[in-house]
Amino acid sequence: MSTEDTLPESAGTVVVGAGCVGCSAAYHLAERGREDVVVLDRGPLFETGGSTSHAPGLVFQTAGGKLMTHMAAYTRDLYTDLDSYRMSGGIEVAYTEDRWEFLKRKREWGQSYGLEGGDLLSPEGVAEHVPQIDESVIHGGYYLPTDGKAHAVDASAAMAERARELAGHEFHGNTTVTDIETADGAVQAVVTDQGRIECDDLLVATNIWGPLFGEMVDTDVPLVPCSHQYLVSDPIDDLAGAQEEIEQPILRHQDYSLYFRQHGDSYGVGSYNHEPLLVDPEDIYGSEKLDDLGLEYPSLREFAATHFYENTHPDHDESAYDAARELVPAFDEDSWETEMNGMFCFTPDGMPILGPDEDTDGLWWSLAIWVTQSGGAGDIVAAWMEDGTPRLDGERVNADPAHVSRFQSHAGSREYTYGRGAQQYQEVYQLIHPREQPKDQRALRRSPFYDRQADLGAEFYDTDGWEVPQWYEANESLLSEYDVPDRPDWLARNWSKAQGVEHQAVRDRVAMFDMTTFTGIEVEGEGTQEFLQGLLTNDMDCSVGRMRYATMLNEDGGILADLTVARLGDERYLLTTGGGNSATLHSRWIREHAPDSVSITVHDSSRSGIGVFGPESRNLLGPLVEADLSNDAFPFYSVEETYLGSLPVTMLRLSYAGELGWELYTPTEYGAQLWDTIWEAGQDYGVVPMGWEALDSTSLEKGYRLWGTDVTPEYNPYEAGIGFAVDLDTEFVGKDAIVTAREDGIDEKLVPITFDEPGTVVDAGHPVFDGDDVIGYGCRADYGYTIDAGIVYAYLPAAYAEPGTDVTISYEGKRHAATVREEPLFDPDMDRMLR
Repeated sequence: MSTEDTLPESAGTVVVGAGCVGCSAAYHLAERGREDVVVLDRGPLFETGGSTSHAPGLVFQTAGGKLMTHMAAYTRDLYTDLDSYRMSGGIEVAYTEDRWEFLKRKREWGQSYGLEGGDLLSPEGVAEHVPQIDESVIHGGYYLPTDGKAHAVDASAAMAERARELAGHEFHGNTTVTDIETADGAVQAVVTDQGRIECDDLLVATNIWGPLFGEMVDTDVPLVPCSHQYLVSDPIDDLAGAQEEIEQPILRHQDYSLYFRQHGDSYGVGSYNHEPLLVDPEDIYGSEKLDDLGLEYPSLREFAATHFYENTHPDHDESAYDAARELVPAFDEDSWETEMNGMFCFTPDGMPILGPDEDTDGLWWSLAIWVTQSGGAGDIVAAWMEDGTPRLDGERVNADPAHVSRFQSHAGSREYTYGRGAQQYQEVYQLIHPREQPKDQRALRRSPFYDRQADLGAEFYDTDGWEVPQWYEANESLLSEYDVPDRPDWLARNWSKAQGVEHQAVRDRVAMFDMTTFTGIEVEGEGTQEFLQGLLTNDMDCSVGRMRYATMLNEDGGILADLTVARLGDERYLLTTGGGNSATLHSRWIREHAPDSVSITVHDSSRSGIGVFGPESRNLLGPLVEADLSNDAFPFYSVEETYLGSLPVTMLRLSYAGELGWELYTPTEYGAQLWDTIWEAGQDYGVVPMGWEALDSTSLEKGYRLWGTDVTPEYNPYEAGIGFAVDLDTEFVGKDAIVTAREDGIDEKLVPITFDEPGTVVDAGHPVFDGDDVIGYGCRADYGYTIDAGIVYAYLPAAYAEPGTDVTISYEGKRHAATVREEPLFDPDMDRMLR
């Protein structure tokens, strides 16, 4: 392997970081034929001193999301091929009834995402695999036989060797990058203490040091290093004579933020059961300081006994040591051969940072990745760098949850990154309800209606800094008027029957919905129509004052966005998408493809909006606006710039709820008056405030897609059932890919499924079965209060996509009979939208 002391003066690609992530990226680039790659690390190869060097390498594959689960499964297969993985199996135990019910759901996630062999074990069954535990203190466990242990240092060396053999990649240790040179918005060179290397592409895969590289190019990298504890016991009797070849399954005790693994006849315990121990990247010492600290790696900290023997975790009631020896009584001997605090890192949302830098061409990031997902992350970023689109194992993948551009402006602040990073650390093993909300770093972004909504009892959720009402407590007073089914325990938490009230009220009266978080992207200038025609899938040559629904694709034909496109002038269009990360991701793609003659204005906070939906919406709005709201003058899917009283508004006639309605947008400073005027006039029509939960369930009932759940880059428009938004008589990005896909035949389709038993409801992520075969999973789910049935949308093989097909859906271990239906489930003739 190349470890020459002399650096080349230039390279096509430089990778900084020779841990498992950087080596994985280099190896996968080599597999794709990219030559002239140089990998650098400040430490020795390949035990470099970063997180790879000390990581215990536990690979628990089942995660709450598809991306992280698939990256872990890919890592398992890759490291097995590299002889750097022991498939010991993995068990997560339940100390509480809540955790036991959670493990039932988690097993179903594994089934949904393609992990085979997962099973629920009784306490006795767990003890058969891990005899040294006290089975009397647990309710059981979730066992996945393909979980195991990765040796990250060995895997890094093996991937580097393959990269050298395939493409001649060079690897240089003991080389510290001191600067990144840029010019004209692009990477020019990497400056090190051993010399300067000119390059076209630079991938930063340094994990805990990531923010320091961000400072070199004025890019905020929202990541904070943290340390947690790992100890290895002296030999214990229960493991005497144990052989590595017959190792026990790795073990998690998540109710007390602990994990365990065997080391021959000793046992290791890792603990997150202490207060967050955050570290400034500037304070992660280089090798010259290690002797002073008595530490082996820069990513280590001195063991802090207080955090192991005393309870410092704000959510636990006993110390890590007490909880560990309750589950594993052999730890009563309190004798350890190894004690350390090891460093890793968290982002504000707990997800990795992947992809191309927004401001510097040729700069790429691959950060905040554990050994568990390291092999998969390298494959994704290599495909992205080489081919322009992220793929995993050759297949389309939705990398948006990890995209570097998902972060909003406030995420660059130290206060936010450290505050939310600490929360992610604290909750990494906690049983967190998906609707449970963070308590700090709140109310950063508020619509002009915030105080009025609070007065109505709005339940606010944090969405990329925005405070978004989910439902309004004031509407619970209407429960005597509307029937709303009860929900079982877990699904009823952090939920209100007000959702069902608002859902039904918008169907028979009128509702106001805050659309301030929705983003308007205004595109204008010479060549705008031609530009959009080449970017979007539908025909953009509509009349001024009309709208089109279109998708935006990547080169693989995967859906990057679905958009409402309104033509305001000959060369002036308004594209409407969601808020938060969809605003940043979608606007970035549009800006990057726009010619110089076209200007892009992103209205992500400069305007506010209200959706007025329901059969009384025309009666409510008609007297208030200057525009004629009749069907003839203002037909469905049209747009007009007009006035509501003295307020300038842009009105779009459409409704995501599937009812007669308009979206009204105005500059933010007019927002409060807009709300007050509509609210006052609406009292004569029984107007109700409507939160996101009701809008979501009404749109699901109508079959409208939601980007990020049932519409993602994993699927093309034909698979997603929105092929009507594609005009093949036009030319656009991704056309060749979807034409080929359609000619080859669509293998799976998005379909609505309803439960046969009224009142049955589940959340997303649960598997759909034909007999004992998993044929798909629910990517979106809720209750349809108008059709009185639970709804699940799932991508199923084409053979199962026919309406009338019987399936079952598993929830917490119980199978529920369900039927594939024809869509839309509600108002198929659009009578309500067009009236």
